[in-house]
Amino acid sequence: MAPITIARAFLTRQFESARLAVDSIRTNKTRSLLTVVGIVVGVAVVVMVAALLEGAQNYVVGATADFAPDVIRIEKASFQDFSSDGQAFVEAQSKRPDILGEDVDFMQRRLGADFEVGAEGAGTLPARRGTRTLLGVSVRGASPNIGRLTNFEIERGRMFTEIDDRFRRNVAVIGQDVVDELFQGSDPIGEEIRLGQIAYEVIGVARPQGSVFGNSQDGFVKIPLRTFEKVFGRRSRSLSILVRPNDTESVSPERTEEQARTMMRLRRGLALTDKEDNFSIVTADSIRAFAGNLTGIVGTIIYPLTVIALFVAGVVVMNMTLASVTERTREIGIRKALGATRSDILSQVLVEATTLTLSGGILGLALAVALVTFVRLLTSFPIVLPLWSVFMAIGVSCAVGIVFGIIPARKAANLDPIEALRYE
Repeated sequence: MAPITIARAFLTRQFESARLAVDSIRTNKTRSLLTVVGIVVGVAVVVMVAALLEGAQNYVVGATADFAPDVIRIEKASFQDFSSDGQAFVEAQSKRPDILGEDVDFMQRRLGADFEVGAEGAGTLPARRGTRTLLGVSVRGASPNIGRLTNFEIERGRMFTEIDDRFRRNVAVIGQDVVDELFQGSDPIGEEIRLGQIAYEVIGVARPQGSVFGNSQDGFVKIPLRTFEKVFGRRSRSLSILVRPNDTESVSPERTEEQARTMMRLRRGLALTDKEDNFSIVTADSIRAFAGNLTGIVGTIIYPLTVIALFVAGVVVMNMTLASVTERTREIGIRKALGATRSDILSQVLVEATTLTLSGGILGLALAVALVTFVRLLTSFPIVLPLWSVFMAIGVSCAVGIVFGIIPARKAANLDPIEALRYE
């Protein structure tokens, strides 16, 4: 027999098995629906977990890396350096020396020719205007060039200048939440607010940053760094130093990090020793790596739990298919008596199970897409449906149909035609 004829005969038999499987599904609509529901839920859960973890990674990167990719940040201690040991991070925060204004001045002198150096610090004070008071306001001291080193932007008014910083002027740029709470519709530019017991002139309003997980990012007041040190004390708060090359095209982030580390080790008396850094350097790449490791750890814990849902759905598929095989025992006996082979029966049952699970996988994927769209429209959480999860949803649903359909398929294929014809 010619190869083309053999192939045609094989395809015909497979098509016939598929047709019979689809007819069986249509005949038992309720049972088929119950089988599909389990797969829909299982696949939707797995895909949603993938989307949430991908969104969480994007959120960590977006929320933490508020500086440009070519900027590095020097901090007292960064949690990403101790991602596997929270206790070590706490100890580093308590034992490491603070980064002070003198350190900032040193870095500016040593790096100033080729790099732009800035700094910022943070504290908390109540903000008042007239009879209105806003508690727990984040007061952030910043060098005047902070807008060039971060994504901070002025919406109206102006940023404080080098003159404001040098003379420690009481001027402030405020976030939108402070505007809404203390000014309630009136123009804040040129007006005064009190931080603690000191009055500040509002010279600018920052561009709104929105909220993350319901927590607003606009409840802050930004003041000149030297004014911040005058209020909180020059040695009472550890600062963050930001460094960016003046020529970002020829100087790589790695070179910037190397230069900043060398200068800080020199400042701390570590240059000629083999002691570890007593400070942390944060870069955009290190943040992305940290976010990837964090979500990877979470995924390692959560994904096995979601597999349970698919396992349960697979057991449902197997039980439903076994029930279908039992009901069609006489029909299978007739087919085998008329010449249907063992592989024909096996194919029919496997196609039936796979069709059900594949349909459930597609519907589960559609449900996950709808939920992702819903979350994206209602929240600012950067949830993303990764492309690999789409292929995974289809692949997993087919695999569930095949794996859990094998037992019923083998049972049907091994039926003795004479015994099957006698079955009532």
